[in-house]
Order: sequence, then C-alpha cells, then structure tokens
Amino acid sequence: MAMTVPVDVAASVRDALVAELGIDATALAGEAELSLLPGMESVKLLRIVSALEEVHGVSLDDDVLFSIETVDDLIRALGGAPDAGGTTGETGP
Repeated sequence: MAMTVPVDVAASVRDALVAELGIDATALAGEAELSLLPGMESVKLLRIVSALEEVHGVSLDDDVLFSIETVDDLIRALGGAPDAGGTTGETGP
C-alpha cells in the first residue's frame, strides 16, 4: 500500500527550500539530491530542517538526519513515515 504524504508537509518542504536557496520550484523533483541543489550548503540545510521541525512539531534524531539525501527523504522524515529501518522522527513536546 502506497503512503500518502500530507500535502502541507510536501508543500512546506518545497517552500522552505525555494525560500532559503532562491531556486525555482521546478528544480525540486522528489528524487533531487539536496546536496546537489544550487546554493545548498550544510548551514542552509540545518536552517531549513530546524525551521521545518518547528513547523511540523517533530524532532528528527541524528540517524534520521544523516539518512536524508533527497527532497522525498526530507518529506518522509517530517511526515513521520518509517524509514527502511522502521524508525521515525521523534515527535516534539
């Protein structure tokens, strides 16, 4: 059964990437590697993830953070979907 990602999570991830990187949303295919996006730097990625964690009320543990490689990976992590190891991000207070 396919997982359905809430539209607001996917939209907020794309909006945050577009705002932080100043890129066109069409460059954000789900399989796009975050590290290869124009203007991406580790500090910017941390800022994006931190802001998205706050918006969605989740706290992603280090294992999850280091496993995020693509736009879809980030969407799944914030949506609480299990990764291949069956773990999820921890929900915030």
